[in-house]
Amino acid sequence: MNSASAADLLRRLVAIPSVNPALSDDPALRDELRIVAWLEPWFAARGFAVRRVGQTPGRPNLLARFGAAAPKKTILFESHLDTVGVTGFQGDPFALREEGGRLYGRGACDTKGPLAAFMAACDAEVLAALANSGVQIVWLGAIGEETGNLGAEEAVADGLRADECVVLEPTDLHVVHAHKGACWFTAATRGRAVHASDPARGDNAILKMPAVWQILEDATAAAGQTYCSAVLGRPTVSVGTIRGGTGTNVVPDRCEIQVDRRLMPGETAAQVLDDLRARFAAIPGGVELGLLKEGLPFHTDADAPLVRRFSAALEASGVPPVREGAAWCSDAGPLAPACGETIVWGPGAIAQAHTVDEYVEKSSLAAGVAVLRRYLLAAAQD
Repeated sequence: MNSASAADLLRRLVAIPSVNPALSDDPALRDELRIVAWLEPWFAARGFAVRRVGQTPGRPNLLARFGAAAPKKTILFESHLDTVGVTGFQGDPFALREEGGRLYGRGACDTKGPLAAFMAACDAEVLAALANSGVQIVWLGAIGEETGNLGAEEAVADGLRADECVVLEPTDLHVVHAHKGACWFTAATRGRAVHASDPARGDNAILKMPAVWQILEDATAAAGQTYCSAVLGRPTVSVGTIRGGTGTNVVPDRCEIQVDRRLMPGETAAQVLDDLRARFAAIPGGVELGLLKEGLPFHTDADAPLVRRFSAALEASGVPPVREGAAWCSDAGPLAPACGETIVWGPGAIAQAHTVDEYVEKSSLAAGVAVLRRYLLAAAQD
């Protein structure tokens, strides 16, 4: 297969709606089952052993295995199957269109483009080489990444393990060998509502939020003294939303913010929230915390064998072997503990993910196919 077939595969993948169910109310667009039903026979026809795994009703993950039954090495490739919603998308989000060397469509870069590159790289030559080697490759199509890491967690719970793992995400063809995690949570202050004509009788919950914010800043700065690295920097915190009060003439009895706290390797959401609970005890009325989402960080050494071998495939394909960390998180978080070494890599730019004009450059898609073919062929010869 070649880059043209990768574009054709991407066209077929984009045409299958797989919007995360939390991000659409339209049953014709939501859930990943349709794309699993299309991918299952595609992999089976090429000699992969396919199996559905998971516990979420109507939303299976898909595993496809190829190569040695008792492998000396297992290499996992992972793609999340869900996309974000399509409200406001420019043009038909499910009809891939080409313009100026770009392929537009929902999921074109996040992450159906990287998946199409992997599928195109699994051509007859590559599969024949793998069939005669001691290497087994596994592809995982995972549900629910856009709102967590549901599918990856289910696959790991099912027993998925590998020596090496390549999480297919748009990284500008850079090798991401570490990324931060995410702890999303709510923080709510309590007060007492009274008529605003006599505010002294009440307890204004909104006015407590500056103290909450200062504690969030102080706690994050303190964590940064322990958890810091040249690759990822330090933990960060950001307030995304604030809601409080019921009317202009009522002293508010509740105010709530939603917080994005980026985690460093070694940190957990439970650890962060426990620390904040202790610090918030100083605020009158207390602060209620509620976890919304945890995305785990991961770190693979920049000179690890997987990173070096993948960098060699990049160089051989004429692509600069950039190695870097990322502030965002992915399914690499839950997969890394089940794998010897992990990277995140793929064609496309993360800046284009979730946009109303999402696209992948055709040249990036073609380079993705070339790099993956070289990496797989080299793995078969190890």
